[in-house]
Amino acid sequence: MEQTRSEILKTIPYGFYITGVVGADGEANGFTTCWVSQVSFEPQQVVIAVRRDQRTHELMEQGGVFSLNFLDTEQEDLANRFTQPLEPENGTVGGAAYVKGETGAPLFEDAFAHLECRVVGKMEAGDHTVYLGEVASANLRRPADILTDLDTPMEYGG
Repeated sequence: MEQTRSEILKTIPYGFYITGVVGADGEANGFTTCWVSQVSFEPQQVVIAVRRDQRTHELMEQGGVFSLNFLDTEQEDLANRFTQPLEPENGTVGGAAYVKGETGAPLFEDAFAHLECRVVGKMEAGDHTVYLGEVASANLRRPADILTDLDTPMEYGG
């Protein structure tokens, strides 16, 4: 029964994003996210799920803002890099360059689009926290197709 549920849940398609976070002291970081969905037109809002046992969860709690950095179908290596804990170094996170957005959240330069959000709600969901973010700004750098789990052997679900 548990195996069946896991196999079914793994068939839900997900896009891959780098979620950028910033702590109270300005420490920028990021992590690969795929549990993302728009949930409101007015105001424009999205939800993301973040594992509670990660340092980036702590930074999300401190900063109260996040960015969604959209990855294209050629950026599987970048998505993989951000699945591991990364350290900020010389204006990068794990070697990925970024600029600070209007909320202070990092906007990774290799992403084809960015959303910046302010956290306006949250709820505990098992081993994750689900954050409700109101979109503060959007930036489309170039047209592209988003990287999904259907394009890679990576999976996060089940």
